[in-house]
Amino acid sequence: MSPRAVEKHQYRPVGLEDGSDDEETAASLVPLESRWRRRFCFLLLSSLTVLTTLTMGFAYHVSTWECPPLKPGVIEPYTPAPVLYVNKWLKGDPDTPKFMGKPRPEMDQAWNDLLSATAIRLSSEELLLANNATSVEHKDGGFVGGLGISHLLHCVVCYRSWTTDSHALHAPGVLYYYNDGFESWDDLFMHADHCLESLRQAILCQADVSVVTLEWTPHSRFKPSVRVPQPNACVDWDALHGWMSGRAASLEDVVGPPAGMFEDATD
Repeated sequence: MSPRAVEKHQYRPVGLEDGSDDEETAASLVPLESRWRRRFCFLLLSSLTVLTTLTMGFAYHVSTWECPPLKPGVIEPYTPAPVLYVNKWLKGDPDTPKFMGKPRPEMDQAWNDLLSATAIRLSSEELLLANNATSVEHKDGGFVGGLGISHLLHCVVCYRSWTTDSHALHAPGVLYYYNDGFESWDDLFMHADHCLESLRQAILCQADVSVVTLEWTPHSRFKPSVRVPQPNACVDWDALHGWMSGRAASLEDVVGPPAGMFEDATD
């Protein structure tokens, strides 16, 4: 029996006999790759859009975010003044000697300086923000008003004028005058009584709740002296007064009362 010749078979992938399917397969991969590329670009753009939106939203939130109020639960009154705070000991003020003692020219000048710019110019926009307030008009436009501190200082001087028979405060720009033809002493008493009550209310409203201590001193064997162990947080008066001075007004700048308000009634 003669050996049978072994036939060697040739194998190739199905459908690739002539190589035409290679081109078809390659061609079919092109749309698939393009679809994945489009999907990737869509996802990338979507992610960038979301990230941009979140970033802009966060930036807007930060720009409109306000610090928590110093007095939570109440509405702070509007002020146009740029208020700054400093730590200050309420004892040992170098200006104290000017304001203590008997009436004298130095004291009068100190009070005149302190009460300069008690009246300031205000705009209609500022009055609107101040609870839609009204005030007397300024001759050159706008209005004339003041800050609460000016009224309280005025009250301190009024009460001191009544208790010390002082005739101070005649400096230009000072809005309030005492016992110089504007008020009788009886009227000044009523004015001082009103001012004392205003000061009482203001002290209670802006109560100083910092700690004070007591200490025995040779001053008295029956009552210890008060000590202030820490500085207070105070408004920077020099900065505030400088701002007020830049807006200063006086009685000469005020538009007078309406015609007929003070005319004598006729029968």
